[in-house]
Amino acid sequence: MGYLLPNLSFKNNVSEPANLYEIDLVKQWLNISPGTTIDTASSGSITIINAGKHNKHEGPDIKDAILIINDNVVNGPVECHICASDWYKHKHHQNPAYHSVILHVVRKLNDGIITPTIPTVLLKLGNNYSTECSLNNINKSSHLINTIIYNSHNRWLDKINIYNGYHDNQKQLNRILIIHSFSILGAGGNKSQFVKLANSINFDKYQYLTLLEGGKCLWEKSLQLKINWVKRGIRPAQQPQNRMKLAVKLIQYFSNLDFNRQPSLINVNTLVANDLQTVMGIGIKNELFGNVVIPYYAARALYLNKIKNYQNYYEIWNCLKIPNIYRKYAKRFGTIIQSSHLKSFSILQGLIAIDDNWCSRNLCHLCPLKEKNYVVS
Repeated sequence: MGYLLPNLSFKNNVSEPANLYEIDLVKQWLNISPGTTIDTASSGSITIINAGKHNKHEGPDIKDAILIINDNVVNGPVECHICASDWYKHKHHQNPAYHSVILHVVRKLNDGIITPTIPTVLLKLGNNYSTECSLNNINKSSHLINTIIYNSHNRWLDKINIYNGYHDNQKQLNRILIIHSFSILGAGGNKSQFVKLANSINFDKYQYLTLLEGGKCLWEKSLQLKINWVKRGIRPAQQPQNRMKLAVKLIQYFSNLDFNRQPSLINVNTLVANDLQTVMGIGIKNELFGNVVIPYYAARALYLNKIKNYQNYYEIWNCLKIPNIYRKYAKRFGTIIQSSHLKSFSILQGLIAIDDNWCSRNLCHLCPLKEKNYVVS
C-alpha cells in the first residue's frame, strides 16, 4: 500500500481541549449507528454497515468493520489517531499488520503534513453519531429478568446442539470437547489461535506425558505453526504460554472421558475429576463448566433419553456463579439488575445474547428489556 499527500479540503474549525485520548475516539466510532453516512477528508463518503469490534491487542484499534466506501462494500480493520500524521509517527507504514486498514479515523487532519492515502474521516468531539443505552429504572420492563432468562435458554440450547450428530462416535465427540475447551482457554484474544492449535495436533501423543512435558511440547508446536499469539492486554496467568499445562490436562481429561458416564448431580464440582481443578482457577473452571462440561452432559442425557438427568443439569447450569461480575455488564446494568443476578452464569448468557442481537447492532429502540418493547410471554 502506498502513502502520498492527499488533497485535504476538510477544515477543522472546532476548538478542542488539549487532553485528547485515542480510546475516546475509538469508543465514539464504535457507538456510531449502522446506516450513518460520514464525509471523508477527500470529498468522498463512507456508510457504516458495522462499526466493528474493539481490538484490545496488537494491531489496528478496530477489527471486522464493514463499510460502504465510494459505493463499494469493504470489510477490514480501522485505525484511530488523534492526529492524522500519527500514522507515520507510530510507524504503521512499516508494519504489515496495518497494510489492510480500510479507514483512518482522526480528530485532527494536520493540513499540509503527509498522511496515508487510505480514506480518512474526521470525528470531532461535538459530533454525536451514537445511540447511548437509554435503559433505566423508569423504562425497564417489569418482565426484565424473565426476558433475560428466555434469551439465556436459547444460549443453553445452542451449547447443547454443538454435539448433535456426534454421539455415536466417541473419538470425534472427545475431539469436539477438546477443541471447544481450547477456545475457552483463549477467551479474551486468543480464541481462534487455540482452536488452530487444537486442530493441528494428535491428542493421543499427550496421553501419557507429564503436564510439564506436554506443556513444552504444545508450546513448541504452536511456534512451528507460527501461531500469531496475542499478548498485549492479556493478564499474566492468561498468557498463552501459561495456559499450556491446563491445555494438556484438558486433552487428557476429555480423551479419557467415559462415553456413557452420567456423573453425580449432588455438586457441580463432581462433574470433573478433582485433579483437573488443581490446575485452573475458579474463573476458568466456571467458564469450562458453563460452556463445555455441563452442556455436554446435558446433551448426552438427552441422547440417552434420561430426561430427569437433563433437567438436573440445566438446573445446575442455572445455579452456576462466577466469582467476579463482568465489568462491561456491571457498568451497563449495575443500577438496574442486582449484583447477585450479574454473578449468575446463566443470566450473563442471556445478557450476552441481548448484547449481540440488539446492543451491538445499535437497535436500542427495539430493546426487549424496555417496557414498551417487551414481547416475550
